[in-house]
Amino acid sequence: MKLNKLTTDRKGSVEGLPLQLMIMMIVAVAAIGILSGWMASIETPHSISDVEVIEAEGLADPDGKIEPVTVLVRDQDGNPLEGAKVYLSGLGVRTSDGGIAIGYTGEDGTATIDDLVVTPPRGAFGTITVNVMKTGYGEHCSTEFAVINYT
Repeated sequence: MKLNKLTTDRKGSVEGLPLQLMIMMIVAVAAIGILSGWMASIETPHSISDVEVIEAEGLADPDGKIEPVTVLVRDQDGNPLEGAKVYLSGLGVRTSDGGIAIGYTGEDGTATIDDLVVTPPRGAFGTITVNVMKTGYGEHCSTEFAVINYT
């Protein structure tokens, strides 16, 4: 009985080994290149880092009217954030025509919301929350300012 020539021929296995190694190296390098390209396209996440009420008198007259509120919004790098939606909530805050107290930041990162009316309890005070959101940046709801009813 004659053995198969392939099993007895050891030359082919030595010559095939470097070829297999080269193929594995080429596949590994290609995979690393694909992963590196994919990871390079990942951007740093954006966020709203700072919301500052830069102007709000906070005194409600007998009819519940309050002075305009100006808010400054900054991104994670401390730059003014344009196009963020700013809305106020709490104490029944609304515009004098019953609309939602809302504004959008401009190039300088500020939004002014005016013609506001609140319904705080008489002789007491409360807080209004400044809510800010922008697509791709998330939402920020931890800034408040006090409103006092001076009647």
